[in-house]
Amino acid sequence: MTQAQRNAFEVASGHFDITFLYLVCVGFFLATVFFWAAWAAVDVWNGWANEKVRNQTLKQFAIRTTVLLVMVVWMFAS
Repeated sequence: MTQAQRNAFEVASGHFDITFLYLVCVGFFLATVFFWAAWAAVDVWNGWANEKVRNQTLKQFAIRTTVLLVMVVWMFAS
């Protein structure tokens, strides 16, 4: 962004710095993704403990969730 664009953004947003707003948005997104992963892990674990979810499904969930979290952190928090 040019300096004029930065100044226009800061004036229009109520004098918030663009990097601050970026960090807030990324932080909210990461918190939401990690909250979803925790909720899903508890749900899958309860299903596995009650023998409603097979071992293979539990393993697939763990791998997919780990890959999702690594990709999200790599893409948005780096």
